[in-house]
Order: sequence, then structure tokens, then C-alpha cells
Amino acid sequence: MKVIRLISISIFLFILCLFENYVNTFISLDFGVYIFLISLLYIGTELFNQNLVIPIFLTGILYDSFFSTYYLGLYTSIFLVVVVLSNFAVSRYSKSTVIYTTTISLCLLIYKLPIILEFDLDYWLTGYLTSIIVNSLIFFFLKRTLRNSV
Repeated sequence: MKVIRLISISIFLFILCLFENYVNTFISLDFGVYIFLISLLYIGTELFNQNLVIPIFLTGILYDSFFSTYYLGLYTSIFLVVVVLSNFAVSRYSKSTVIYTTTISLCLLIYKLPIILEFDLDYWLTGYLTSIIVNSLIFFFLKRTLRNSV
């Protein structure tokens, strides 16, 4: 049963990753809507445990296999660093809007590090602040929607 759960979580995360790639490919905006990054941040801040490492690892391997031209395992390590960094920041400091926004901005830099290194920094920096604002709003909306208020 655990194997089926891990495989289903991996498939769900990979479908989110596919959706993010296609949304950002076909919608030509100056900023990115990173739904998979938001899901990784949500996992890191709210749901993280050691059982979720394998699905994130498998999602990274699938992403590297199908979409990346970099070394196998680069995006796997990026996905895991994003989750661990977000978990560390929120568990170490208070759960406030400032901490969440700072975590989103740092994780966005890590998430897009290969693009920053490949292209010029000015190429990507133009939409960075807008991406932080848009993705923070989506994250806070998701967090508020999935909140347990009984």
C-alpha cells in the first residue's frame, strides 16, 4: 500500500510539473506562474516528512529525463533543496507572511538557477519581482483554502 501511495504522489507531482511547463510555454507573460514550485513550497511548509522524499526524487528524475538538457539529477536536487529550505525556514522562524514571502523569493531563485546561469541575469530579472508577487498570492490563496478551520 505504501508503494502505491508513493507512486500516486509521484505521478501527481509530475502531472503538476507538466502542467506548469505547458502553462508557462503557451502563455507568453513576462512572469512565470510556477504551480509546481508552489506545491513544493506547500509540501515543505505544511506537509513535509521523510516519506515524501522519494516521490519528490522520482519527480525530479522524470523531469530530468523528459524536459531537461542538464545532468540527470540536477532538478532532483533542486526540488529537494527547495522543499528542505522551505521546511527549515518555516520551522526555524515564525510562520508569518514575511517569512513565507522571503522563502518564496529564495526558493524561486534556487528553482530557476539553471536558467539564470545559462542566460543573462537581466534576461530573467525583469519578471522576478512580478513572479514573486503572483506566486506568493497563489501560495497564500492555496494555504488559506486548504487550511483546517474547524
